Amino acid sequence: MVYFTQLPIEVVELIIIMLAISSEGVREIANISATCQLFKKITEQAHILREVNFRCLTFTENFSMHRHPKDLLCVCTQVGNQAAKNIFAKALLYNDEWFKQLIVVSNQDALHSRVSYSGLVDYHSIVRSFILHGSNADLVKMYDHLVNYVLSFVGYKVARFGFLDAIYIMCSETVKLLQENRRRCLPTVQSTTIPTKQSYQVPEERKKVLVIFDELFPSRPV
Repeated sequence: MVYFTQLPIEVVELIIIMLAISSEGVREIANISATCQLFKKITEQAHILREVNFRCLTFTENFSMHRHPKDLLCVCTQVGNQAAKNIFAKALLYNDEWFKQLIVVSNQDALHSRVSYSGLVDYHSIVRSFILHGSNADLVKMYDHLVNYVLSFVGYKVARFGFLDAIYIMCSETVKLLQENRRRCLPTVQSTTIPTKQSYQVPEERKKVLVIFDELFPSRPV
């Protein structure tokens, strides 16, 4: 009998990556990493953490369960997992003090370890990433929080000159897009071929918001 841990390490990694990208990826990785030291070591690798699927947590508003530096949401955010960054950004936009403080502490620890500037976590860059990559539904849902975030940092006198209007137009157009997609409601066509990955086209409304965002929020660690 051959045990799972006796398989070549490349095969074990491939199986774990397949679990990571599954619809329940974040739960699968959390469970398997608690199984043994070997699996824990493999699942802590950056290239695997970047692939973890957070679909089952996409609509969460309860961030208290993730308030630990070693939580997968926090760890995956730090290695650049886009899905994790989107959820982390929502926690920041909800003004969750624990997540804001985590960035401060993480950057302080990184500086003490003499990590390069690029290795630091940037508060505004995470929010910017959400504006760029966040789902349409999440973007609309976070409209009020995004406006409050902008006002808290730059104030109304600055934000009223184009920024607030740009955010409003972006979310309004996104609402129209969501409504149009619901009206279509076309049935999924079954196919035996593997679909090609479509390149993401950033809507013009998001581009306009990002241009102003970059002027007001230069990337810097907090």
